[in-house]
Amino acid sequence: MKMPKTIKKLTAEDVESIIEIARDSWKWTYKDIYNKEFIENWISEKYSREKLLNDIIRSQKDDGIIFLGSFVKSIPIGFIELKIGDYRAELLRLYLKPEYTHRGIGELLLLEAEKIMKKKGIVECILYVHKKNSIGISFYKKNGFEVKHIDGDDLVMEKEYKY
Repeated sequence: MKMPKTIKKLTAEDVESIIEIARDSWKWTYKDIYNKEFIENWISEKYSREKLLNDIIRSQKDDGIIFLGSFVKSIPIGFIELKIGDYRAELLRLYLKPEYTHRGIGELLLLEAEKIMKKKGIVECILYVHKKNSIGISFYKKNGFEVKHIDGDDLVMEKEYKY
């Protein structure tokens, strides 16, 4: 199925969709790792409207955050968020609605973020992924990230950029 895909900075109007995508993605990705109550509490805490609005505003102002969404017919279906430092970025979130996984959309989001990182002189990107999140680990390895070490339940992965 051919889908028109647009990637752009998120706006305040996208907040409810981002929360919904996060909830759906977490329920799908982590169903065998965490119970429903944990997932709901995590979404309520980490995806509060206030926090998301703050991150969206910072991204729009180019203030240390890259926060992009992927859209099909103007409806958000996924997003990526990175925290940007002087030479290093941390990939905080990359989630898609489950029905849009394995279609190259995550790669498009990552590539668009990497274009922005290149302009900013970022030479490495790190991320934390749960060691039981096989879908995420496989995706990140396929896209050039390597496991550097283990931090509790997470693998710390890194990708270096040479321009």
